[in-house]
Amino acid sequence: MTTAPLEGHGGPTGAQAPRFIEVNGANLAYAEQGRGTPVVFLHGAGSDHRMWDRHLAIVGQRHRAIAYSQRYFGTGAWGSSWPPLGVQTHADDLVALLRALDPGPAHLVAWSYAGHVALTAALGHPELIRSAFIYEPGVPSYVTDPAELRALGDDVTAWFGPVFAAVQRGDLQGAARDLIDGSGQREGYFAAQPAERQAVYLDNARTIPLLLSQPQPPAITCDDLASLKVPVTIAVGELSRPAFSVVSRAAARCIPGQHLVVRGANHMWPEEDAAAFCAAVSRFIEAA
Repeated sequence: MTTAPLEGHGGPTGAQAPRFIEVNGANLAYAEQGRGTPVVFLHGAGSDHRMWDRHLAIVGQRHRAIAYSQRYFGTGAWGSSWPPLGVQTHADDLVALLRALDPGPAHLVAWSYAGHVALTAALGHPELIRSAFIYEPGVPSYVTDPAELRALGDDVTAWFGPVFAAVQRGDLQGAARDLIDGSGQREGYFAAQPAERQAVYLDNARTIPLLLSQPQPPAITCDDLASLKVPVTIAVGELSRPAFSVVSRAAARCIPGQHLVVRGANHMWPEEDAAAFCAAVSRFIEAA
């Protein structure tokens, strides 16, 4: 494992000025704003650190807000000797990055796919983490109720069927559109987004085949979640589809403490209402 100091290189500090940090043999783009206790933002699948620009500006008013592009995501070149894209790879990278922080430990803010990354790191290295705010974790290893598993499976099949089909015909941009339409829960959701947000999704379309063929993630159980040694809040949108709501509610049942149902929201709440999302994060951090 190798890391470089988080001062990095490549331009002035700021959410709009990406810099780079070496983590386990990969140069990962990151941005940061503010000073104080570190708050590390982890993006979901099909995105990168740029999705958090608005959030860094808000949270950076009171904390040292940091967002980085997880390995394979973003626009950088891929290393030929990198480990496969997957939760364990990204959790190992997160741990290495947290060890490079000065001062640490850090609060984590994770969305979707990255929720399992954050939970894996928190279980293995609680000394590096002050707390974790997780919006709709995406890996169902702790879902055991048969009815919930059926609802989850049916929804994932309906959503990802078009994504798989687009990948099989070599249309990665179409796969990215289908992925985001499914996350936003309506056809045309991708097309309705601002151009800069669409660009981030399309830049990360190349990761979709790797996401669909990734190694099995760590099999975190309900008992594992109950044993977490750091404060964790699971948040879920009131209107989110079963692919997200089933997993989130199962996690919330396993983890002691207060959890959050966001009225009128679906899976895309962190991007649709950055101010409200950051307000929820800030309330959690202050109480943790």
